Parts: sequence; structure tokens; C-alpha cells
Amino acid sequence: MSYLSKKSETEFKILNVLEEEDLGLTISEIAERIGVNRNTTAKYLESMAERDLIYKIEKGPTSKLFYPIRVHKKFSDRADYMVKFYQLLHEALFFNWMKNVKKAKEIGYEMAKEATKIYKKQFERVDMTFENITRLAALAVEITYPTPNVQAKVYLTDDKNSFFLEIKNCICDGKVKYRSICEIQIGLLKGIIDEFIKPESVQVEEVECRCDGYNSCKYKITREIK
Repeated sequence: MSYLSKKSETEFKILNVLEEEDLGLTISEIAERIGVNRNTTAKYLESMAERDLIYKIEKGPTSKLFYPIRVHKKFSDRADYMVKFYQLLHEALFFNWMKNVKKAKEIGYEMAKEATKIYKKQFERVDMTFENITRLAALAVEITYPTPNVQAKVYLTDDKNSFFLEIKNCICDGKVKYRSICEIQIGLLKGIIDEFIKPESVQVEEVECRCDGYNSCKYKITREIK
């Protein structure tokens, strides 16, 4: 026999669902998992966020992600720490030890094998063609990037076989000693997209980098035509 009211039971289900997902969940994803319609779920989520039972991030006018409240604790401090950690790691590994920043690209490509599993889980209902990746690339970067203030945008070209992906607030922070972060991103982008569209593949080139004085880091992704 349950001693919880219907409202409490629904909120309890929401809390459990959020604890099981590190990447955050949308309203629709939560609604499906708890078996409640989307509109009702949205009301629960907004109420719980107002009471600080859960944490909400607005990715856009109609896009919201929800997390366990523990994610919110000292969120900005944790983000700053994470940025510094990544910077110091890359400086020590590639700038000081390997003295070969380009090696980071190869490592990024190897990392993509595991990273692809995250994207497959997040977009399991999407047919990942090159055209659809063009539409989802910016959202995918914002969902999985290690800092919350990242902004990503796709720019289409006249050529249907290529597009630009711009990343603002990249954690390279415009410092040459952290350029390996962007090199890893090149390898990751290529490895992940290659996995989704194989046997096709892409070439990824960073055409603008904050390390060179630009305001953002911009990549050109081009489908290889065989």
C-alpha cells in the first residue's frame, strides 16, 4: 500500500529518473519515463524547480533541461574549476610533456569511440544522416560540453556537403598553451560523425580559433565524396 499522495508519488518518480541521467533530461523524456503526459509533467517540473527540488537550465526559448538539485550546488564555482582543470591538464600533457599539440587530434579521434555512445543514447530515435547531423550538431555540443556557458551554432553553406560549427566560450580561452583542447575537438567531431554516417566519412578543419584572436572557435565539417 502506498502512503504517498499522487502528487508526491509523481515528484518522487521525477527525482528518481533525474538521478539516473547525468546529461539532464527534457520534459518529453521525463514524461515518457514516468508515464505522465507532457503538459502535466511540465507543470510538475516547473513547480519542483521553483521549490529547489530540481535544477533547470534553459537552453533556448522552448528548450529546457532538468537535473538533480545537487548539480546546482556551487554550479558556477564547479564550472570555473572544471575549466581550469581542463586547461591545466592540456597544458601539462600536450604543451609541456608531449610538446606536440597535434597529437591531441589523434587522441580525440580515439575518444570518439566512447563519446559516440553518449550521443547514441541522447538521440536514439534520430536517423543520424549527414543532413540530420547538420541540424543537431549545435545542440549536441551544448548538451555534452563540460561547461554550462558554452554556446554553439551551425552555419549552413551553399554546398550541401559541408557546414560550419561555431563554439563560443571554448575552454581554450584564447591561450596558445591550451590549443590542444581545440585539436581534441577536431578529432572528436570527426570520430563521432564518421561513426554515425559510416561507410561515409568527414573532414574537420578548425578555420577560426580563439587562440588566433577570433571571438570563437569555428570548425568546417565537410562530407568526403568518394
